[in-house]
Amino acid sequence: MAHVAVLHHSSALLVKYSDTSQYDNQPGWFLPNDELRHVEHPEVAARRLLKEQVGIEDATLKLVDVESFIGDAKTWHLSFDYLAFPTTMNVSKGEGVTEAKWFEIGKLPSLEEFAHRGWGRAVLLKHAKVAPLAAPG
Repeated sequence: MAHVAVLHHSSALLVKYSDTSQYDNQPGWFLPNDELRHVEHPEVAARRLLKEQVGIEDATLKLVDVESFIGDAKTWHLSFDYLAFPTTMNVSKGEGVTEAKWFEIGKLPSLEEFAHRGWGRAVLLKHAKVAPLAAPG
């Protein structure tokens, strides 16, 4: 799986999905994410999901973490966490995305409004602390 914390200056992009069955039936806010396709490189997956889910085609990506955990079905999962620094805040909702919204990092939705008991919020805050909040360069 690839997760992408999309940052533009002091804001982060969050999404909600229409078909929550693909996301453990969890409603709420997510970092844009998707499963990797067979033999797909994690960075290629991150770029693909940005384009397909929120219409972002021009962004600098940085791999910041690889997580390993056991899922509900007692199977191992790997999650590749990326930071993305797009050149613009213009987004367009892709298929399956019901909402895509920028939030100031200091004014994120509450923990209860995030899917998976706030997991995406915790990941975002962890990585936003160590990342410059503007596009590198």
